[in-house]
Amino acid sequence: QGEKMRVVFFKTVLLLLWILRVNGWMHSKCNIYDYVDDMPDRDCLQGYSKGLIASCKYVTDIEEDLHGLPQNINNLCISMTMDENGIMSLDFFSQFHDLEYLDINGCFSQILPTGNSQALSNLEYMRLQALWVTGCCDCNVGSNTFRYLVKLSNLTISKFRLSSMAPDVFNGIPNLRNVSIGNSCVKDLSEILCRLMYIKSLTDLVIEAQEIQTLNQSNCPILNTNESMTPVFNNLTGCSLIFGEITHIEEGALDCFKNLEKFSSYLNEELLLQLPLSGIKQIHLLRYFGSEHIDFRSICNLVFLLSIKKLEFNTNYPISFSMYHVDLCVGLESIVLTRTLHFYTSISQIKWNFISTLKNVTYLSVYDRTENSLDLCSFQKQPITWLNKLVLYLNIQFFFSNQFSCLVNLLYLKYKSKLSNIEDFAFLGLRLLEYLDLSNNNITHIHANTFYGLYSLIWLDLRENPLIHNTEALSFTHLTSLREVFLGKLNSPLREPVIKLNLTLIFGDILSQLTQLYITSSMRPMYIGRCVEI
Repeated sequence: QGEKMRVVFFKTVLLLLWILRVNGWMHSKCNIYDYVDDMPDRDCLQGYSKGLIASCKYVTDIEEDLHGLPQNINNLCISMTMDENGIMSLDFFSQFHDLEYLDINGCFSQILPTGNSQALSNLEYMRLQALWVTGCCDCNVGSNTFRYLVKLSNLTISKFRLSSMAPDVFNGIPNLRNVSIGNSCVKDLSEILCRLMYIKSLTDLVIEAQEIQTLNQSNCPILNTNESMTPVFNNLTGCSLIFGEITHIEEGALDCFKNLEKFSSYLNEELLLQLPLSGIKQIHLLRYFGSEHIDFRSICNLVFLLSIKKLEFNTNYPISFSMYHVDLCVGLESIVLTRTLHFYTSISQIKWNFISTLKNVTYLSVYDRTENSLDLCSFQKQPITWLNKLVLYLNIQFFFSNQFSCLVNLLYLKYKSKLSNIEDFAFLGLRLLEYLDLSNNNITHIHANTFYGLYSLIWLDLRENPLIHNTEALSFTHLTSLREVFLGKLNSPLREPVIKLNLTLIFGDILSQLTQLYITSSMRPMYIGRCVEI
């Protein structure tokens, strides 16, 4: 009887351990995971994960609610309640000697430093956010609050009012290299830059300040009259500035930033002329939001002056340009044109011959649901050899034969909108194309020559199309490089309750080389063989 009791006890312990393994550590507000893939809310880690992970939600008192967690936690994500949570001391985390990553989503009235120089001595990444707060969190953070975080290299602060923190709040962090300041509820860029001046090891910086409308020369009390802020930011290897609607740019306002990784803002035509006078010498990516109709030549003038390589152009107005508008955009390597339709419904006028001028562009994306022309190749006397990736959201319902024949080096093609008919040999000439995404269209038929000529195609996505089950025989047999196919949901006429699909007839010999084939009928995904009844 005693032996049986031991066996029952042993099995119970194994069951409990299995439950812990599947569901995480048994804790009232926290779950613990060995692997990030086991976490349903892994976004808090921002891709950073090493070792044991703890995720705690609905926390009201950090010191009390985290009691009982293992001390060897490496990554800790905390989501506070929506109310202000009083005072937080960094001493609350002194028990976690191995903590390397700390993410806190919550608002506090004050953050106190730790009095223990060994506490959080291994912390490398810290993110403080107040996502649930309307406006900004007014949190008092004093001088040298983070001074004992000797290994801290990445710091993100979002929706905390920066003006509530001490001017030297970042002083004494010896290895801080990457800083991201998001929506800090300040209207003067100086409030941010003057605090960053204390970070001597800074190399990467992201500032998002939607409230700032005017860019003026910075005025920091720490500087003498003849001193400049520029030397403080000389070591920056990556810097992104993200603003809302800018109404004025003072000359020299951004003189401390010579090269920007990204600049994003709503700008009118006058401000496009002011930006080169701000002190910026080069921008890698310009994300432009148009609040009024603008001549695209003004954009290209800025591209030329600031050596811009990537352009994201967003506007409510019709996109209207051609070769005539883009001469000075010749240095661009990537273009994203997006037209939203909230207020204006006039038809755009895109003359696709502009691509023949932009011989450095390898990536082109156009989102304009009113544009009903896609004449890329008929005007071309020579092949377009520079374009590798093409993404389109247009009002095109029909692909005609040889539609893309001039794009001889295209590797990736994506089209999403209302495409319903594909003429035979539409993709002829795309011998190097590897990825074709035609998902979310109105395609109903696949014919034997629909994909003819795609000899290098390895990935094909046809999901979210009203495809009928009788795809024509031999439709895919010539796609000798094909590895992954997503056919999605196949529809059946009402008079046929069972869909019969002969895969060998459709794919031929290439069926054996496929590594993934996704087909579903109604809501039932399945694995299929050479011939299947759905």
